[in-house]
Amino acid sequence: MKSKELLNIILKLFKSHRNNSEIIKELLNREIINFSFEKKYVLNNVDFDFELVKTISKNKDLIEYYVEASDGSPYKIELIFDQKWLLKSFLFQCQGCFGNDDECLVCGGSGWGVL
Repeated sequence: MKSKELLNIILKLFKSHRNNSEIIKELLNREIINFSFEKKYVLNNVDFDFELVKTISKNKDLIEYYVEASDGSPYKIELIFDQKWLLKSFLFQCQGCFGNDDECLVCGGSGWGVL
């Protein structure tokens, strides 16, 4: 499966399952999440309709997809290749600094998720 195919599967799961615990269960059942995936970020999501905004290939084994929720909130999805493409992270943009503060106490300056 190609990374874009996995992205489409993930976005469909989010659209078809409005219950956060169902989303986590489905991701685990399909074995499409990396061991390092932080599940609590998904549990913070409220709006599950997303549109792809930008794709950045960091290297041959890591791709970042930037998506926007229907309420306008930005998110970053990271897919990593580890024998197959897996969901590494699904993070909302830091509302504390929007990635503009290296010493942010919310995201540590990454601009995404929380510490």
